[in-house]
Amino acid sequence: MHGGEKMSILLHVPAPVKELVAKSKHIEPTTFSILLISVALFLAFTLLMSIGVLFPNTMNQYNTCRNKIVGYEQSGIYTNSEQFKQALSYCGTS
Repeated sequence: MHGGEKMSILLHVPAPVKELVAKSKHIEPTTFSILLISVALFLAFTLLMSIGVLFPNTMNQYNTCRNKIVGYEQSGIYTNSEQFKQALSYCGTS
């Protein structure tokens, strides 16, 4: 020790904590939010099902129309390629 200096040790005692209340960040879903999510899922499912049912039907109609026009073209009904192209374009709009 140098020159008779005394070392002092200070003890820091933490201040007592008064009633800590832990608040949960988890929020219970309300009836309204459950209902809203259910309706949204139902609408999405209905929309996807209607698209799934209509799309193949639309493709079948297009293929049927196209096959008829190709058959007419092979029979010689159309006199030039412009008439044939115009008839095919009709299938895409119906």
